Amino acid sequence: MVINMNWNELKDSIPDDGFVKTYEIYRKARPTVTLVVLRTVTDPILFRSTDSERAETQEFNGTIHAQVNSEKFVSKERLTGLNLCRELDENEKIICSEYTYNEPIGSIPKSQNADLLTYGLAGTVSKATFSQKSRVIEGYTYSLESYDLMNKETHNALYESGTMNNADNKHSEALFNPVKVQPNTHFVHFITLEAGTKEMLLYVIHNLLNTGRYGARETRTGRSMKNEIIGLISSTADSTLSCGELICDHFIEAKDSYSRDDIQAGISEYVTKHKRADWSIYHADDFKLDGGIEFPVWLSNLLKVGNRLEKDNSEVLKSALEILRIQGLGTVE
Repeated sequence: MVINMNWNELKDSIPDDGFVKTYEIYRKARPTVTLVVLRTVTDPILFRSTDSERAETQEFNGTIHAQVNSEKFVSKERLTGLNLCRELDENEKIICSEYTYNEPIGSIPKSQNADLLTYGLAGTVSKATFSQKSRVIEGYTYSLESYDLMNKETHNALYESGTMNNADNKHSEALFNPVKVQPNTHFVHFITLEAGTKEMLLYVIHNLLNTGRYGARETRTGRSMKNEIIGLISSTADSTLSCGELICDHFIEAKDSYSRDDIQAGISEYVTKHKRADWSIYHADDFKLDGGIEFPVWLSNLLKVGNRLEKDNSEVLKSALEILRIQGLGTVE
């Protein structure tokens, strides 16, 4: 439990490995922190691709898996973060009231906030283009379990009456057949913060732990996914990992459902295989990774603040977000 701890105290308790001290547009050093995220589908979820009624697919070891572009996750998590910025803001100390995600405004200073600094943005000011690159690297991810393309749901389009019959009592013939990813399907996502600050890590953790609605029609279907941070790897250099490589090398046997023990064993083998000497590995108490240590107090506190389990957590988040805006403003000035 975080007791009487402000952001500066929590920040000082976090090791410096994996972070830069302050935000800079031009990254001279590139230490990394990689979050090992287990995403579990809780309600049927539709990830659209070029086919509007099913996800993209990828074949590993003779099995078809659902393939999901990282933007399907990032866009929803950014919106969660923007909502936090606006909720905690006072007098534009965190975010300018004109700022809107994916709609660059004609002022670089006004654009500086945790969203842009962490996830990046490109735009045009005075007919000149500018960009501040994302610090977050999220690659494609794939369902660990097989994706059943034959498991279609057939739906009729309803009329205004709320039935499938119109005013002339003619039956609707409009059908759509979505192929949804089913509950208890798992995705492992390796999310890397490159040349990021400790404030950015807290922001990314908050956005991950507080986003649960993904996919198409998410405003109608509601919460569909549970995100867990089960591991963290910090490095003075590169710690990026690949979900596709994980499945190809360590989830060879096709299964309709993998147990938590199966998933833990596969991830542990994969991380061990690619571990470098400069990596520090941490894991959740119920998700052990070989060569790692259980989440230390500083990381447990970060997760609790990110989850906003206590009222005081909002003040800690607010301080971190204000610092990010100050650093962004200082950089562009």
